[in-house]
Parts: sequence; structure tokens; C-alpha cells
Amino acid sequence: MQLNNFHCLTIFVLIAILSGIGCQNAPLNVDKQLQYCAEQVKGTLNELNDYHKMPRQIPTDSTKWEFVDIQDWTSGFWSGILWYTDEFTKDEAIKTQADSFTMALKPLSLRPANNHDLGFMVYNSFGNGYRLTGNPEYKDVVLRTADTLATLFNPRVGTILSWPWFVKQRGWPHKTIIDNRMNLELLFWTSKNGGTQSLYDMAVRHAETTMNNHFRPDHSSYQVIVYDSTGPKLKGLTHQGYSDSSLWARG
Repeated sequence: MQLNNFHCLTIFVLIAILSGIGCQNAPLNVDKQLQYCAEQVKGTLNELNDYHKMPRQIPTDSTKWEFVDIQDWTSGFWSGILWYTDEFTKDEAIKTQADSFTMALKPLSLRPANNHDLGFMVYNSFGNGYRLTGNPEYKDVVLRTADTLATLFNPRVGTILSWPWFVKQRGWPHKTIIDNRMNLELLFWTSKNGGTQSLYDMAVRHAETTMNNHFRPDHSSYQVIVYDSTGPKLKGLTHQGYSDSSLWARG
């Protein structure tokens, strides 16, 4: 099977876990696996010529990358992969590319929030960039983006609004998908690195509200909970799953 870059990102994470735990019965050559991923990344870079187009996936009926612009919820993954690759290879050429693809996302910190996945988009890119380089410009973008994400928080409900455009389109006063929890890291990190305590409190409130409302008695979860804008839970449903009563696998 030919692995793409997102498979490689998964390998980076799994290798980090396995190397920490140890695997006596199946020795793992960590460097060999990471080097394979690095070569895949370098091969992809040779195909790219626009820092504002991020490779997302190769469709099953194609051998070519499908690209997305910076507004896509996966736009920060490619930069994150490049930073992880730089961390392993110490390759200045990779580092340069990581910076260029990261900086292409900077407008996300300057625009009104129209996507609850700013954590995916900015923390994966600028967050990893700052962790590895200490570049204060990266940190500034992360801090500004956390404040932008915070504008989607409804204190009466206790969660961050998901998919703002659906408020009018679907007539959903306030809705939150369970996956939204994975963006809370941006708020937690910012609250401890120059941001306000309110961001931390907001993240905790969102997590607690989700925990109280997204799960059925059998412990399966809804993808979406729709709330009245004043707070009460109205209903649980799915937007991308099989049915409103089916289990949602992410989040």
C-alpha cells in the first residue's frame, strides 16, 4: 500500500507511542519508518508550486493530489506534517517549506471566525512552528487565533458554535459537534502562554457541556447537539453520519 502524508502523520504519532512503551515481541525500527515518511513528504513537495494550496488527499480513482485552500478545516495538517518532518530530519529545506506553508495560513488569524476548526488549522501549523523555532511571530498568530475562536463561544449555552453558516441555513440556533473538543487545545495552550484565564475557563466549560449532552445512556455519542441560543439542549442528530441514531466515531 502506498502511504500518503496523512498516513505518515499517523505513523509519526504511533511510533512515538510505541517507542515509549516498548514492543518486545515486534522490534520497531523507528528511524526507518520515520525516514520513509520523510521521503514521502519530500516527494510531495516536488509536486507543489503554490503555498496557498494544501495537499489533502489522493482520491481512490486518481494518482494526483487533491488540494484545498486555507479555509478548509484540514489546511493546517500539511504544515504540521512538515514541522514534524523537520523535527526528525533537521533538514533546512524542509524547515523553509514548513515556514512558507505555515505563513500562508496567517490570514486565518486576521479574519472573523467562520470555522470552529481553527485549532486544527492554526495550532497544528503555527503551534508546532513555535514549539520548534521559538519564532515570536508564530506565537502571536496562535494567540490572536485563540481570541478569534473565542468569539464563537456562547456563554449561555456553554459551547463553541460549530458551522456558523448553518444558523440561518438549517435554522439551528446554536449547534456543536463533538469533534469540536479537539480544538480546545488551542485555548488551553494560549491561556498558559500569554492569553487570559477566560480562555481556559471557556475550554473547560465547553468540555463539560459536551460531556453532559453528547452521550446517550449506552455511552454512544451524537455528532451534533442543537441548542437553543439561550442554553437548553433541543436535540441530538447527525450531519455527516449514517443517521441521527447512529454512533459517531470521532471526537
